[in-house]
Amino acid sequence: MAEFDFKRLKKITMAYRVVQIILLLLLVTIAFMFQAKYPSHFFISFVVAVVLQGGLLYPLYRLAWRDAVVEFDSCSRSLSTEQLVALRKKRLMGDLWKASLLVFFLIFIARIPDAQKTGTPFFLSTSLYSFLLILLTYFQCFNYSVKKKMAAL
Repeated sequence: MAEFDFKRLKKITMAYRVVQIILLLLLVTIAFMFQAKYPSHFFISFVVAVVLQGGLLYPLYRLAWRDAVVEFDSCSRSLSTEQLVALRKKRLMGDLWKASLLVFFLIFIARIPDAQKTGTPFFLSTSLYSFLLILLTYFQCFNYSVKKKMAAL
């Protein structure tokens, strides 16, 4: 049986927990700001963001599971150079997916015109809520996947 060193993996999960707390605080702050400024758009945009996040739950879980398996496999102490190269390529592919999602939301939010125009607060708040909820879901799924893999060992 292979021997594993989970120090790095435990540090990653702890960092992801801290990021989740920060994102949750940011989500609450943004929700309060939008509720105070645009009360008519708040509820419907939050519901649309939750529905969108629910629709993306399975793809996010699959991405997080894949990333967790790569990180878990890289904790093995008996890896050859070929295996390390293969794991590095998998990690880069996962990072590419995450970066493309980040760039999409940043460009989408930046391209929204002045917030005083009709309909813009709805799209702005929905995109911000969706972005934060998707990030929270990814980090939660990653931590869950890592715990599940460690428990199975």
